[in-house]
Amino acid sequence: MKVRSVLLLRVSSEVDKEVDHPQFFDPPYPLKYLQAGLARYRDLSVRMLDCWIRPMDVPQIVRYTAKVQPDLVVISASSFDIQVANDVVGSLKKQNASPLVIGVGQGHYVNRDCRNDYQAAYDAILLGEPEQEFFRLFAWIEDGGHAGTDWKDYYRQCYVEGKRFLVEDPDALPFPSYTAEEMRAYRSIFPVKLPKRVVWGYLIATRGCPHGCMFCSEVMRVSIGKKLRSRSAPNIADEMEHLGRQGVNICSFQDDSFSANRRLVRSLCEELITRNSKMPWMARVRVDEVTYDLLALMKKAGCIMLGLGVESGNQRIIDGMNKQKTRKSWLDLCRQAFHWTRKLGIGTNAYYVIGNPTETREEIEQTMEFALELDSDSIQVHFYTPYPGSAAWEKYQDQIAEHDPARMFHYATPLFSLAKVSSEELVELRSKFYRRYIFRPGFAIKHMRRHLAFYWHNPDIFLSLLGIRKIF
Repeated sequence: MKVRSVLLLRVSSEVDKEVDHPQFFDPPYPLKYLQAGLARYRDLSVRMLDCWIRPMDVPQIVRYTAKVQPDLVVISASSFDIQVANDVVGSLKKQNASPLVIGVGQGHYVNRDCRNDYQAAYDAILLGEPEQEFFRLFAWIEDGGHAGTDWKDYYRQCYVEGKRFLVEDPDALPFPSYTAEEMRAYRSIFPVKLPKRVVWGYLIATRGCPHGCMFCSEVMRVSIGKKLRSRSAPNIADEMEHLGRQGVNICSFQDDSFSANRRLVRSLCEELITRNSKMPWMARVRVDEVTYDLLALMKKAGCIMLGLGVESGNQRIIDGMNKQKTRKSWLDLCRQAFHWTRKLGIGTNAYYVIGNPTETREEIEQTMEFALELDSDSIQVHFYTPYPGSAAWEKYQDQIAEHDPARMFHYATPLFSLAKVSSEELVELRSKFYRRYIFRPGFAIKHMRRHLAFYWHNPDIFLSLLGIRKIF
């Protein structure tokens, strides 16, 4: 069939609406890459509807779809809004002349039963990274067949078998572009030392993560698999310039572990220095993958902020997470990394997890004390959440089987506790964690001295961060 119009759709989350923790919305990366690739088809009409920034319920989405009448809908859903996506698809398929529907996103990892009425309504579901496989499917749809095999049967079988598609050549992906509305909406809430109105741009430099953390799941990652697939430094620098031409003035690398390929990090930094790049940037790194020399090079190349997963201030808990591969003290590695970033003047945001399996109240208190010692510019405290696909999901299946995985979210009130404290106590402990961190003597003065100019130019971010008071 000839496809003349495509609707790229990300549905809004029901669980996310219940969360009282400050958050930011990042772009639907697979859909943005698909949008960039589809732009090459000059006779094709392509629309993007992101209900995370333009909220619509199921009836509104169905009415919008009826209005624009796409031949093909690509719908993306996370694990905590998969039911919304299923309801949309079910409603669309009840209409006359319903469009083809392709499902992408992590939500489909939860259930791979094509006999399920909801799953059967999709014409195809692409697990994993769909950015390159989609265009093989798109060509197949337009050709009408391939070697005597029906494309719906082929992709349905891939889905049932759990086949994950990979982006094998990240350099081949086109650069996404953003509307003014998207650039206003996709903004981080991290305070950074920039005295200007910030416009964020987002990139993925490396796909895959070689580590095996117990709690990690593809449901919450931007890529899949352990095999690293990295872009070239010139290609990444080109995209940073591409974003700059659209008005972006700070870039955020969203890699699952930006520091996993240290050779690429060095190469990229050298490329940016050679180009005399003025674009500031941030990334998420691991404390056991950075050195002082590497951080110094990153600083020279424009790095002004790093997110670091500290997770816990107790070595027993870290060992239970399967967080590190060396026998070195995780706490000492954290102390070292934060000492280096402070010396170099790189801002830091530290991530912590409470409610880990068998964790006691005393161990959570140790993590609070450790956070005070590290003294990062900002913190985020998550609840331990064994998402589908993680090693923790498999290990604790007997204890969590009765709970709906579509209701699990690491910022939301826990549905259950694997720790030695209850879910209610975990909520209270998270509030205590933030209160102790924010209200300690001198923190507010030091924080505002560093970031007052940033907040002056970005009052909306300041107001978003003030929302943390709701969990006190």
